[in-house]
Amino acid sequence: MTRTLVALAAAALLIAAPRAQQTTQQPSEVSTTISSDQAGIAPRFAVPDFIALSRDAETIDAAQTIGRVLWDDLNFEREFALIPRDVYATIPAPTSLATVPFDRWRELNADGLIVGTVQKTDLGVRVEVRLFNVRSRQSVFAKEYSGSVANRRLYAHTISDEIHQQQRALRGVARSKLTFNSDRDGERMVGTVENRGVKEIYIADYDGENQRRVTTQRSLNITSTWSPDGRSIAYTSYRRGAPTIFISNIFQGTLEEPTKSAGQNWLPAWSPDGTRIAF
Repeated sequence: MTRTLVALAAAALLIAAPRAQQTTQQPSEVSTTISSDQAGIAPRFAVPDFIALSRDAETIDAAQTIGRVLWDDLNFEREFALIPRDVYATIPAPTSLATVPFDRWRELNADGLIVGTVQKTDLGVRVEVRLFNVRSRQSVFAKEYSGSVANRRLYAHTISDEIHQQQRALRGVARSKLTFNSDRDGERMVGTVENRGVKEIYIADYDGENQRRVTTQRSLNITSTWSPDGRSIAYTSYRRGAPTIFISNIFQGTLEEPTKSAGQNWLPAWSPDGTRIAF
């Protein structure tokens, strides 16, 4: 993909978006949206540990991790009122999706209950999840995921985003990635510049977990910013001496250097369509 570079001192742009056409829909006979008994109050959700159908230590740990991370993801966005996990010990743990004690969860005033299972397979694990309306005991959301057990946090993030989409028609942030600049590795620059700390580019999940280093040049790398499609990071690097713009294509594992001309170039900013960079 060819990207156009534009050098700017300052710019302001206002785009007027057309008003979306509103349509009236007839209500469905079966509602898949869980609400509270009290008008204007967010529904109360409970998210216990997932059920480990395979009793090996890895699967048990995955089931506990998915339940804990999913609770945190849902609680972060404040669309639902999450029942604290420290009160779940009073509820008997089910052994399958068919043995959920709905009456006990109703005693805790739960409106929605998320129950999931994790089972070991030849290729990794299979994760099943259900969101139940506690009052009607009906499942209003059901999904199944398969893959590596190492993706336990990603399963939780995905479930959270899909529940927000299904229940609130909102795009969740749980699968978002952060990019940041840090000298946390304590490395020092070498060569003619003495006693200057190295700053590298990192990425992480939205909650700070799964941190991964992107640059390894032992130089000053700063002002990192994601492309609109979330596949590339543009940043300022001093690896050549003077500041230069680089683009790391995260998934392809490739590197671009669009500002090869002389001079100082810094502070990259993507255009909304990702085809141009202002700097």
